[in-house]
Amino acid sequence: MYWTNRHVLVCTSQHCQQKGAADVVGLLRLQIVRQKLDTEILVNTCGTIDLCDIGPNMVIYPDNIVYGNVKRGDLPEIIEHLKGGPVVERLLVGPDSPAELSRREVFVAALARGNPLPSSEFEAIASERGFDGAWVAEQQRRGFIARKPGADDSGETITVTKKTRDRYRVAVSS
Repeated sequence: MYWTNRHVLVCTSQHCQQKGAADVVGLLRLQIVRQKLDTEILVNTCGTIDLCDIGPNMVIYPDNIVYGNVKRGDLPEIIEHLKGGPVVERLLVGPDSPAELSRREVFVAALARGNPLPSSEFEAIASERGFDGAWVAEQQRRGFIARKPGADDSGETITVTKKTRDRYRVAVSS
C-alpha cells in the first residue's frame, strides 16, 4: 500500500473489462486526483477476483471490502466510503451475499449427485439456479470445475475442484 491509508484494486480481467471496468477505474482515478485524495488512496488494477459473473469488482484494503457489479454511477458513494463514510451495502460481496450463496448452492447440489458427474447434469443444476453456459465455462476457466472426457466415451464429466470445495466449504458426498 505504500504510504496511503487505503488501497483499491479494480479487476480488469476479461469479464470485468467487458462490463466496463476500464471506465470505472479510469473515472475512479480521476476523481481521486481531483478530490486531492491520491496521497491517501492508491488505485490499481488487478487480474481476477474470481467473481467474474458479478463484475466489475473492486477490493478495498485494509477494509477487507469487496464490491461487485460496480458502475460509474456508484463511484460517488464508493469515494465517500474511501473518505471514511459508510460502506455501500448494496454493492457489498461476501460469503453470505446472495451471489455467493447462489454459487454455493450450485456446487452443493452438484456434489450431492457425485463428483465427477456428467456435464449435462452440472449444466442443468447451474441453469436451475439462473446460471448459463457462459457462467459454467467461466467456472472452468477459473479452476472451480474441471471438464474431462468421460470413461469409455460416455461423454464429458465435470469435477468440482478442491479450490471450490475449500472456498465454499463443501464436501463430496459419499
